[in-house]
Amino acid sequence: MKLVIQTQYAENYGAHDWDGTGAVPQHWKFKGGATYVVPNLTPAQIEKVKAKGIPTLKALIEVRNTHFEETIIGWGVVEDDAVVCDAWESPTELFYEQGRWVARHTEENGEYGCMRMEIASKTEQYDMVAGGERANYEAVYTLHDGRKVLYKDLAAALKDAA
Repeated sequence: MKLVIQTQYAENYGAHDWDGTGAVPQHWKFKGGATYVVPNLTPAQIEKVKAKGIPTLKALIEVRNTHFEETIIGWGVVEDDAVVCDAWESPTELFYEQGRWVARHTEENGEYGCMRMEIASKTEQYDMVAGGERANYEAVYTLHDGRKVLYKDLAAALKDAA
């Protein structure tokens, strides 16, 4: 079984022209959302989620500031093989490792991809911090020739691939 969390993004367009004085203008627009998955739950973990909800993950995922919000709009426990998002989306998997929550998101550069053709996929990983913050962020690109390249080395690797 796996826990699936759906979120909604909203952006305050009123804050873009705000001069910093007085109240922040409010002009919120919804901008899509994200899907988070906690895979491989044990029966005991499922019972804990059902009884107590997801307060820790809520505190790590949700963001609220004058410019942007990400809020949880739904969550549930589903079978491991359940489809949790559309084909053009890729969920972010969450893992509890060494006393912290780690997020991993892999984006395949296939039919719905928009990265350069030399790139097969991009995997991002970061430690989740309260309020939607991220620590220890890393992006690794896998090229079609099999090489795995950090973002800082990507331009040189793409030049070599050309």
